[in-house]
Amino acid sequence: LLSTALAIFGYDYIHRYSHVATVLSAVVFAGLFVRILADAKLGEVVGGSFALAPFVLGISLSASWQLTFGPYIADYSRYLPADTPRRATIGWTFAGSVIGASLAMTLGALCAALGGKAFDAQPVGFISGLGGPFTWLVLIAIICGKLTGNTLSSYGGYMSVATILTSLTGRDTVGVRLRSFLVGLISLVALLVALAATDDFLGTFTNFLLFLLYFMTPWSAINLVDYYLVRRERYDVPALFQPQGVYGRVNARAMTAYVLGVVLSIPFMNSTLYVGPVAQWMGGAEVAWVVGIIVAGGLYYALSGPASSTSPRDLFAAPDSASRI
Repeated sequence: LLSTALAIFGYDYIHRYSHVATVLSAVVFAGLFVRILADAKLGEVVGGSFALAPFVLGISLSASWQLTFGPYIADYSRYLPADTPRRATIGWTFAGSVIGASLAMTLGALCAALGGKAFDAQPVGFISGLGGPFTWLVLIAIICGKLTGNTLSSYGGYMSVATILTSLTGRDTVGVRLRSFLVGLISLVALLVALAATDDFLGTFTNFLLFLLYFMTPWSAINLVDYYLVRRERYDVPALFQPQGVYGRVNARAMTAYVLGVVLSIPFMNSTLYVGPVAQWMGGAEVAWVVGIIVAGGLYYALSGPASSTSPRDLFAAPDSASRI
């Protein structure tokens, strides 16, 4: 309910809450790192033999986690001043999403190695227990972190749906009632999916991340190729909001490249739901997302080529009718 309410209130309120949650999480997880690194058993559990397939799977899951931040970053930075330095935008995005996620994953891996069966049975309980007398504070930090993630997921999902609706209908704005309905619906669907996955949450979550990877990386590759190689960083921004504009409703070349990128990566997929023949031949290594990137991005560039002309209009300013929501 809290995450849904924050998502409905929108951009400014999400930022204000996130500032507080960031400070709290930084203090708490710094303390947890000190506690873990001081454990005498740490040296006994970090060693071991190397296996390629689990290593590649770990990289794939890490990549899928990172790629899911693509929509978040777009939504979270949409109202930055037009003169914001590119270096600052990239640098702070990298620090927050890459370094932050890497530290959290490292902490989780160390906790799993030290905790063993105790961690497998109750991961949240094990991690919060490391806080000793400050267990309550660790739990609050975890809850605040989950609230941030849930809020951004609901808000990002709403913005994606709103983008589709406004593109297809030509509407410039989305009213409060429709926004509340869409955010509530997205939150409800997410809740039902989470409840259905409780019996095998880690397995279901792993499959979820992998399938995000399968379906998001080809589209991310197309976006990057379009921005840097085809459009050369120049867009007619007002035309993006016009269904009958120069970009049209659907980019057939992009959709063709995307579908083929996903289809041709199927033999390389490796999950508990499906294992492709190439993945079996490779000993279970997960490289389908790499294939999707190469095929979709390369095919889109081959079909499109560099744009013949660019627009002299302002490239980054939203249309006058845009509002902060």
